[in-house]
Amino acid sequence: MGTDGFDKSPSGDVTADLLPDRLELSDGRVCECRALVEDDAEALLEFLPRMHGETDFVNYFPGEFDWTVEQEREFLRKRMDNPLALSIAAEVDGRIIGLGGAAAPDFRRMQHHAEVGLAVLKEFWHLGIGRRIMELSIEWGRRVGLHKMYLRVYDYNTRARGMYRKLGFIEEAALREDIRRADGTFGNTIIMSLVYEES
Repeated sequence: MGTDGFDKSPSGDVTADLLPDRLELSDGRVCECRALVEDDAEALLEFLPRMHGETDFVNYFPGEFDWTVEQEREFLRKRMDNPLALSIAAEVDGRIIGLGGAAAPDFRRMQHHAEVGLAVLKEFWHLGIGRRIMELSIEWGRRVGLHKMYLRVYDYNTRARGMYRKLGFIEEAALREDIRRADGTFGNTIIMSLVYEES
């Protein structure tokens, strides 16, 4: 442990202990969760626009995300070099169908916590994939010595909020009229957190 209360050793060792991870799906297929690598850049540029276009639960409007392959590679390189970041790809039949992970801020004053994120293609909802990605992310945070994890979820994403509650997250705050929906109306962003000492 470092003087700030968490393990400052590279997270690669922790990640290697957790990933890859296999989840048998109810339809007989297998989902493999593994660490993202730089060579996933092109596959992510196929996954992300599709995901943005099929749900109103994400930050980007359809067609708004316009990164190049090199920009995506650079992002992945930085994540892989960050000892307090985790990036997970969920694959079914060799295709990326979900993403997740967590990252702590750059500021030492806030490096005891990390923000966690999750996205799964709609055709793979309700199969336990999102929950498994979250479980892996939570366990990673515990092993690297984080004190807390938090996430942002839109108030109208009731199913996700229910899953997060079951995993130990509590609702801390609401950012009113924080998000513009596809139909032009506004929604609130809910901040939810899990404190390891309480879980």
